[in-house]
Amino acid sequence: MDGLLLHRLLPGLPDEVRVGAGQQRSLVLGTRAEARLCADLITGLDEPPANAAVETSGPVRLVPAEGGLLPHLTVLGNILHGHIATHRVTREAADKQCRLTANNCDLDDVLHRYPHEITPGRRRLAGLARAVRADPSVIVLEDAPGLPTWGSLLRPDNITELWSIALVLITTDAERAKAFDR
Repeated sequence: MDGLLLHRLLPGLPDEVRVGAGQQRSLVLGTRAEARLCADLITGLDEPPANAAVETSGPVRLVPAEGGLLPHLTVLGNILHGHIATHRVTREAADKQCRLTANNCDLDDVLHRYPHEITPGRRRLAGLARAVRADPSVIVLEDAPGLPTWGSLLRPDNITELWSIALVLITTDAERAKAFDR
């Protein structure tokens, strides 16, 4: 199985959730605490309950609601940080690959800015680009009220790297989830 399989993970979720490579799916939970726990379970930061299972076809990356960027690095520095931590390539090759991903995420005009200098939506996209460059099989996107919806930000047709990655949105808002599921 390429992607993610959740089996009896938490009350309120379907008994089985499958998200294949190239697909995106939202999980709507009742509280922020449940949403955080769900993200921790999928990313492996917490152990699943007895009789529950989380299966992935490879590494899982988390994109926090605010993007999870390091404040002392530029947008390009943040994306490179995600790439260099995973791949053994020259700085020049990493820079080229990261710039391509940034371009696909419509970030090419903010590469030399710091996280506090860009909009919340752009911070989210930069966090996604950073996660993509780590070459995961699953990316977990956290959601929060007051921020642009992931459904309004993502353009999977442009971000070709997402064609082989399962995307899971963790939210507490069913309306925000509707814009994400496709």
